[in-house]
Amino acid sequence: MARILVVEDDEILREGILFALAREGHQVRGAGSLAGMKEQLGQPADLVVLDVSLPDGDSREFLPGLRESNPVPVIFLTARNTEGDMIAGFDAGADDYITKPFSVPLLVRRIQAVLNRSLCRDGRFYYNGDLCYDFDGKELKIGEKSIPLTPTEMRLLEVFLHNRRRVLTREMLLARVWDAQENYVDDKALAVNIRRLREKIEKEPGKPERIKTVFGIGYKWEEE
Repeated sequence: MARILVVEDDEILREGILFALAREGHQVRGAGSLAGMKEQLGQPADLVVLDVSLPDGDSREFLPGLRESNPVPVIFLTARNTEGDMIAGFDAGADDYITKPFSVPLLVRRIQAVLNRSLCRDGRFYYNGDLCYDFDGKELKIGEKSIPLTPTEMRLLEVFLHNRRRVLTREMLLARVWDAQENYVDDKALAVNIRRLREKIEKEPGKPERIKTVFGIGYKWEEE
């Protein structure tokens, strides 16, 4: 559940977006102007949906100043749909840019994607494409889908994530997945768990390379 501020001077559109986001479980609040946005940002927000053209100014001129004091992700909404307009929006610091008219369900999905990227930049998270792993919550997500992992698969994934850009031998992996209760994992069980983990997170898990990878993290299986 995220705290989302929607800044849009079209009241009907604003209320529709707020309703859709609240239905997804988010905490929402709205404003109809830059002045209203400044007041609302006195409270913490995880993301701002911001109309570009507001009664009291152009949000593209306002956003760079906001960025100096507040790193909150911002998604621009606008009827300006030329390539130059979009480039100006991203240059101003927007995390995404959505042109009107748009589908509210699509907007909700784009908001979730920006939230995922933002949360996963935190040191407690690992982010790669649409994959996010929460080290504290012990949760793996690909896009919006939560991926169930066994305890051994979870330990293996964390070993790989903590050893990026390294090649791990079979002995190194066996040593690291032997848990605190000394529940032994042998060669065969290790191979099975790696295969299952790859099947859950990779599009092509079965390639027979001598040095294999899990999301770019190498491991070496000597007998192969």
